[in-house]
Amino acid sequence: MKKRKNYSMIFLTLLSAFLFTLFITASSLSPLAQLGKNANQFGSIGMWAAIGMVLILYFIPLLVYVLGVDAMKYVMAVLSGFGLIIAIAAFFIILFIGFIIFRAIQPFAVVVTVCVLLFLVNIFWFFAAFRTSKPVS
Repeated sequence: MKKRKNYSMIFLTLLSAFLFTLFITASSLSPLAQLGKNANQFGSIGMWAAIGMVLILYFIPLLVYVLGVDAMKYVMAVLSGFGLIIAIAAFFIILFIGFIIFRAIQPFAVVVTVCVLLFLVNIFWFFAAFRTSKPVS
């Protein structure tokens, strides 16, 4: 059971990292990239720095966990919680921007979809990380 839990947790962590980098990339391709001078433009140094930082924050704890430090699961849980907060906040902020400022949500459909997927994957991550096996009767 422990091996299976490790593999599902590792898979969901990698999927979450992929979705987070996809969120950054999709945001830089959407009209969100035109909202301010500090917004990440597609292919810019800022976009690549953000992707690099996300990948570092995912892969270092994952590597330590894979190497056998089971307590790293709790650090990863905190980071996954931050991912949940970011996904929820981004979802509502993007909807607000779409409806109020641009008066259309279609240009943001991919970014909103990635936010929902990121939220769901992080929820599933918690179930994979902290589920307990049923006692054998």
